[in-house]
Amino acid sequence: MNVRKLLTCVVPSYNSAEYLERAVDSLLAGGEEMDILIVDDGSTDETGAIADRLAETYPSIVRVCHKENGGHGSGVNYGIAHAEGVYFKVVDSDDRLVKENLPGLMDLLREHADPENRADLVFHDYVYDKPDRESVFKISYAGRLKPGKLCTWEDSRKFHMWNQFVIHSLIYGTQFLRDMNYTLPEHIFYEDNLYVYQPMGHTRRIMYYHAPLYGYYLGRGDQSVNEKNILKRLDQLTEISKTQLTTYSLKELEQLPKRLGSYMINNTCGQLFNVCALQFIEDSERSHRMNREMWQTVRDFDPALYKRLRRNPLGRVTCLPGRAGERLLVFLFRFGRKMLKF
Repeated sequence: MNVRKLLTCVVPSYNSAEYLERAVDSLLAGGEEMDILIVDDGSTDETGAIADRLAETYPSIVRVCHKENGGHGSGVNYGIAHAEGVYFKVVDSDDRLVKENLPGLMDLLREHADPENRADLVFHDYVYDKPDRESVFKISYAGRLKPGKLCTWEDSRKFHMWNQFVIHSLIYGTQFLRDMNYTLPEHIFYEDNLYVYQPMGHTRRIMYYHAPLYGYYLGRGDQSVNEKNILKRLDQLTEISKTQLTTYSLKELEQLPKRLGSYMINNTCGQLFNVCALQFIEDSERSHRMNREMWQTVRDFDPALYKRLRRNPLGRVTCLPGRAGERLLVFLFRFGRKMLKF
C-alpha cells in the first residue's frame, strides 16, 4: 500500500560524512509519510556511501541523488523538481529536526494536505545548537498568528524588525514552488536569502506551527556563516543582496497584503544592515566599492524603493555618515550576533 508523502526534506550534502547520519536520523521520526531526499553534491568523502546505506536501510523513506557539484542551491533545485511530498523543507546536512516536535508537525500537515485547504507557507520556531549542547537559544514567532490555523497575511499581527524568517524556519507548499517555476542560483553561497524573500512575496495562505522544529548548528570553523568565511565570499553575498533588492519594486511591495509588504521591506533592510556592516568590517577599497555599487543598483532599479529603504529605521543605520557611522553599524551588527549567540 502506497503512503501519501506529506513532507519532502531535501538534504543537500557535500562532504558531510561526519554528520549526515545524525541529520537523517532526526528526520525519520516523521514516519512513512516523510520523504527524505539526500542530494550528494559531488562529495569526495564517504557521504555518498553513507547516503546509499541509509536508502537501503529505509527504502520507503530515504532516496538518494548523486550529482556533480553545483552548490547548495543546486541541491535545493533538485529537491523541488523531484519532491514527492505535499510540502517541502530544506534541511542542511549538519543540522537536525527536533524529533519530539516532528510528529505534531506531520499531524498539522496531514490536516492541510488537500489543495483547497493547503498552505503556501508554514513557518515554525527553531533553536540554535552548539558543539557542547543543543537548544542554546530559541527563536519564536509567537503572537504573530494563531498556531495551527490556516490564515492569510491579513490575519497576522505586525512582524517587528527582529521577527526575521530564515530558511530553517520555513516550509513551502511543493506545488506552490513549482507553479512559480522557482529555482535558486547555483555555484554561489548565501542563496538561502533569496529562498526566503523571493517566493514569500507570492504567498497568501499561511500557517504557524508553534514549536521549535529545527536545530541550526553553529560552531564549525568552516561554516559559511562564520564571519571570516563571509568576508572571503563578500562579493557573493553582495551579488545575492543585489538580486534580492531588484526582485520587487516598491509599487509591487505596496500591492501585497499590508502585513506581508511591511515584512518584506523590513527583511530587505535587515539584509542591507548585515551586508553593509560586513562591507565596513572588511574596510577595503573593494568593499567600499561594493557598498556604493549595491546602493546604486537599487537606486537605478527603483528610486522610490531606494528612498523607502533609506527611511526605514534599519536602513537609516546602514547609511549613517562618516567613519563614526560605519563604526556604529559594525558595533550594532556584532552586538546583535553576540546576543543571538551567533
